[in-house]
Amino acid sequence: MGVGPFHYSSSTYDKPKVVYQTVEKIVERPVPVPAPPNPNPFNYQIVNSIEEGGYLIILIQYPDCTNYEGRKILVYKGVDKAHLVLQGSIDPHFSENKEKYSPIARFVPTIEGWEMAISLVKSLHKHDKTSNNRKNSQYSKTSK
Repeated sequence: MGVGPFHYSSSTYDKPKVVYQTVEKIVERPVPVPAPPNPNPFNYQIVNSIEEGGYLIILIQYPDCTNYEGRKILVYKGVDKAHLVLQGSIDPHFSENKEKYSPIARFVPTIEGWEMAISLVKSLHKHDKTSNNRKNSQYSKTSK
């Protein structure tokens, strides 16, 4: 699934939590893990990664996923690999959930896809620097 105009694909982060009530307390748990061919966001291996300018590119493999042998190239903004892994699950689908990191882009898991992800990150990083320079120069003009 991809992104259409103003629509995000289905992410486990966007599904309501299942609430269980026991005698002692109420326990929230994530919804059940999706069945293949969908990836299990708790069962993955990060095969390769690059961090540059506030962006993270990962090549991740989901053993339970059947398309592209479970491999996906994901791009994230504002998170490093260590913090992404600390969240406990990595769902490759786009999500509006602000409590979990969600990819900003996905690419086909090929050499060309990896190169395209690197090009995107370099372009975004360059755009961020240019944008910040413009903001700083506008600020310095108005503050004089």
